[in-house]
Amino acid sequence: MTLRRLHFWVGLIGVTVFLATGIYMRAGFPELYGGNEVVRYHYRANHIYILLASLLNLALGCYLSLGVGWRKKAAMVGSTFLWLSPAVLVAAFVLEAPKGTPDRLLTLVGIFMVFIGALYHVPGRNT
Repeated sequence: MTLRRLHFWVGLIGVTVFLATGIYMRAGFPELYGGNEVVRYHYRANHIYILLASLLNLALGCYLSLGVGWRKKAAMVGSTFLWLSPAVLVAAFVLEAPKGTPDRLLTLVGIFMVFIGALYHVPGRNT
């Protein structure tokens, strides 16, 4: 499977998961957060973070063009971070959002993976 195709499928599956988490929240709110607005905002934030990571993968799946040499290697490192970020953010949605605590390590790691993955694609572009 090519790098571009893998990004496309990760993005497409991620957008589907985003829609599923939206349906889950729509069906479960307000019982899901029990009046605790912090929990509600954590669910919504993680929901949008899943969309962010998925759309970035989907865009790379449509438009990725790799450079050569070290640029290609940089893009490969970035792609690895970007492929894994939706899974980490889904785990954060499931495990961290219901707690409503400020300690959200999975969310931090997932967003950091999106950030680093995107930055590694900057030099990896085909010029």
